[in-house]
Amino acid sequence: MFTNLNIFRSIIAILILFIPLYPKFPLDTVTGTYVAIRVDDIVIALSILVWVVYQVKKGFPVLKLKITTLFICYFLAIIASTITAIFVYQTDSPHLLILNTLRRFEYMTIFFITIQAIKSRQDFKYPFIFLLIANLFVYIYAFGQKYLHFPVVSTMNSEFSKGILLQMDVWTRVSSTFAGHYDLAAYLSVVLIIILSLISLIKGNRFLKLVIIFLWFIGFEVLTFTASRISTFAYWGGISLSLFLIRKYLWIIPVSILMIFSLFSSKDLNQRLLATIPQSIRLNLHFPSGSGTRTIPSLTPTPTLPPIVAPISPVIVVPGQKVATPTPTKIPRPTPTSDYLPIDSDVGVARSGEIRFNAEWPRAITAYRKNFLTGTGLGSITLATDNDYLRLLGESGLLGFLTFISIPLFFIIHTIPLIFKKSLTSQNYLSLILFSGLLATLANAIFIDIFEASKTAYSFWIMMGIYYQSLFLKTTSDD
Repeated sequence: MFTNLNIFRSIIAILILFIPLYPKFPLDTVTGTYVAIRVDDIVIALSILVWVVYQVKKGFPVLKLKITTLFICYFLAIIASTITAIFVYQTDSPHLLILNTLRRFEYMTIFFITIQAIKSRQDFKYPFIFLLIANLFVYIYAFGQKYLHFPVVSTMNSEFSKGILLQMDVWTRVSSTFAGHYDLAAYLSVVLIIILSLISLIKGNRFLKLVIIFLWFIGFEVLTFTASRISTFAYWGGISLSLFLIRKYLWIIPVSILMIFSLFSSKDLNQRLLATIPQSIRLNLHFPSGSGTRTIPSLTPTPTLPPIVAPISPVIVVPGQKVATPTPTKIPRPTPTSDYLPIDSDVGVARSGEIRFNAEWPRAITAYRKNFLTGTGLGSITLATDNDYLRLLGESGLLGFLTFISIPLFFIIHTIPLIFKKSLTSQNYLSLILFSGLLATLANAIFIDIFEASKTAYSFWIMMGIYYQSLFLKTTSDD
């Protein structure tokens, strides 16, 4: 069964296709939470089982990897956090704390499966091929949602997470096959860096290059559909850095021009960016106010708070029933004249900021202060924090935070010498590209729970497995 390692290459190919494309339909619910057991959990569990059998048969070669110790330290830290949360602080139901801990093991084990799949330089091309195929269908579905009323499968709240088919209204931002537009944006901000940068490694074959560039343009348009500010700028910074490191300096100019053009041409995105600027500054700089727009922000999973605006829910699709065109909801504005005006981007951005700054982030800080060493347990501070670093501190304490951060730091430390290397191999170029993707992910994590969202988390650890082999393949034996 394990005489050659193509089985792991096939597993990773399946995961690269399956993870982004399969909607989050639940198989079974878990008491006390609307996080469900899904088909992807079964597929990942079977993949891990094959990997474990291989490890047992070969005498656990995973222990020989340079980075394994860092993962073991992190796993010990979150186990300590879970034990403390169950027996000392009792911050949540034991089965939920254990489930969230197992989920983290599940996400991160994909890293080691990917390493096992990449055993020769030839193997690097297969993940890229399947990534392009997966992204093509992600793009098709995203355009279908925006223009052809393709249904949405969301996990925004407990009702939607039951697998109900929803239909977007004219104001909702595209999520494609993902559970929300932020997840899709975070995913695209990284894979688009990889796709565009890797074009430079393709020798000859102009037709293939044109096809890939076309796919990149379509993906970039889908990224603008999400109107995610943090992911847009994470992408801009990441692609600029990547092109600089692989010495494609002139490419930075057209890419940046396209980015600037998209900021102005995307109505939703530029209004959200303008709304980010305090109104007093906007008036001084003579920028238009976002409050005149009719853009209604879409909602993401948030804690229960007194609503600032009346939320607009997607419309449930009933076969054979025509869905009426939605109309803007009018709400009383907090002004002396009590005018009734449409919900606007100013309100949406303010609401997003208030939830983070006044509820989610303080809750994570409170959890960290309660037990600064091991935190209050994974999943104990609800499903959304919208800052993965504060979430790490709150849920797993200083031990979990430091041991987790040591993993990306390991990659950064081993990549820095390549930046100053005069002569680069194609494998070195790949390392620098994935380094830029890593930094874009870390930037996204400031405002998005990217390491907890299953689709982005699985994809991230697959990327990191390829990244590891791009750095150390020469010194990795075939076991």
